[in-house]
Order: sequence, then structure tokens, then C-alpha cells
Amino acid sequence: MQTTQEMQATQKRITQYRFLGLFGYFGLIILMFVWQLWLTPEKSQDHTQSQALAELTAMADVNPELLPQVEAEKQKWLERQASHESNPLAKALIWIFPLLLPLYGLVKGKPYTAAWSNFVVMIYYMHSLTLMYTDPDERYLAILEFALANCMLFGNGIYARMQGKQLGLGLDKLKVVMAEEKEREEAYKTQKKD
Repeated sequence: MQTTQEMQATQKRITQYRFLGLFGYFGLIILMFVWQLWLTPEKSQDHTQSQALAELTAMADVNPELLPQVEAEKQKWLERQASHESNPLAKALIWIFPLLLPLYGLVKGKPYTAAWSNFVVMIYYMHSLTLMYTDPDERYLAILEFALANCMLFGNGIYARMQGKQLGLGLDKLKVVMAEEKEREEAYKTQKKD
């Protein structure tokens, strides 16, 4: 039997884990939105390339022999711009959509939702690990995504376990279930013999 102080301490820890999970959850939503709309390295590369193109154009004004090269670079730059003109808002919504699935349950503090939302966070976990390994331009964003995914994973996981235990929602241990099943089988066999 827990004393009042122990119950308050347990409830405080549960609340802390809930807020850790929510911090990771809302942090991931904000990060994905900002990442896809404003922080994509493609845009910074485009800016750098457009500056290089402007410098090349200025050089071509002085040296007309560079004009064919400038025209070729302009054509490449325009093609790159056209390929990047996919709707960034649509990309952001695609990245955010899986995170919106557990929104209601997480805000309400439902332990089952906190538990299964960890399946959703695996998408972002794997995404961040892949980008950290493969893409040096987005590595800092991937590290941030990894940290937020970890906050959500551990916060929600521990919250679901502790809150579920407090509410009596825990599953029986396999050993107990097997012992009960064995008892029922033996009782059935005994009845059959009689």
C-alpha cells in the first residue's frame, strides 16, 4: 500500500514523463513544419548557386567569351528551380500527417495512445538515423529530430507504463496467465474423468 507522499511522488513522475513525451511530440511537429518549409538545404544551395551565377554573369559582361557558359549555367539553374518547385507545404503536411494521428489521445493523456504512438515515432527515428549517416547537409536537423524522437519515445513509453499501472490497465504476466490456463485444463480433465 502506497502512502500519500509516495502516491504524490509517483504522480509527479508520471506528469514529468507525460510532459517529456509531449515536448518531443510537439517539437517534432514544429521541426518537420519548419524543416520542410524553410530549412531545407536545397534552398540554401539554390541561394549559393544563384549568387555564383550572378558572379559568372558579371564576369561575362567583361569577357563575352563566357556567355555560352553563362547561358548553360542559367539553363541548369532554371531546371533545378523547376524541380524544387514542388509544393513545400504539401511536403510538410505529408511529414506531419502521421504525427497527427495520436494527437487527441496524447493531449487527453490516454496511456494506450501514448503506447501506440511510439510506433509512429519510429518513422522519424529511422529517418533521422538515415539522414545522420547519409546527408551531411541535413545532419544538424537530423540530430535535432533524433533528440525529439527520443524524448517522445521514452517519455510516452514510460508514461504509458506508469499511468496504465496506476489505472490498473496493465496486462497480467505470461507466467500467471499460463498457470491459470493450466489450472483450467486440469479441472476440465478431472471433470471429464468423473
